[in-house]
Amino acid sequence: MKIIECEKMDILNSHVTFIRVEPEDLSKAIEDILHVLSDLSWIADFDQEYIRMSFEKRAKDTATYLAGSLKMEKKDKVTSNTGEYIVSEMAKEAIASRLKYKDIPLAELFKEQVIGNPGFDYYSLNGNNIIIFGEAKYLADQNAYGNGMKQVARFIKEKQDISDLNDIDKFFEPSSLSNASKGEKAYSIAFSSKKTPSKNIISGILQNKYYNELVTHKEIIYVAVNV
Repeated sequence: MKIIECEKMDILNSHVTFIRVEPEDLSKAIEDILHVLSDLSWIADFDQEYIRMSFEKRAKDTATYLAGSLKMEKKDKVTSNTGEYIVSEMAKEAIASRLKYKDIPLAELFKEQVIGNPGFDYYSLNGNNIIIFGEAKYLADQNAYGNGMKQVARFIKEKQDISDLNDIDKFFEPSSLSNASKGEKAYSIAFSSKKTPSKNIISGILQNKYYNELVTHKEIIYVAVNV
């Protein structure tokens, strides 16, 4: 995976960032994701044994399911079955490596259901102690930022982010959770971007009807993944 762009995309709002990711060799990218799935070392960070046991059970079940799905993919093609997972993982990695934000396992690995959990897809924490709620979208035939923006706007109205706090509380300090409960939140929209030029994608995002609604929050990160 290669981060080919990382820039502020709105001169009037410096807290909005655009990142573009190129998987380069897709088969290698899938192998890397399989490695991430098998690495459950993050569970050891929790002190209480019951927490470690619970997360280990959930993570292993989900990792087994996702690994099986990824191994069935064609080496040069992503399908709708695993597209959003690939977009989520690459976006999460890009945010952690380029912006130096907190790296947290994907939601599917620690939420209750093996697959298809409600709520956001990934999370992070910025340097101002603000939790980032991330949503990923994959479409086979077009850029998916519109779907992602619409979904995040809907989640905010439905207070899905607040609902998610109960699932993610063990990954964050009480102060960051308190900030989120008071409305101090950030969001990330990750999406499949095909080969569309970045300037066209950014223009489309800026003109999207949900843009002004989302930009009012503490930080917004758009991550375009070339799949």
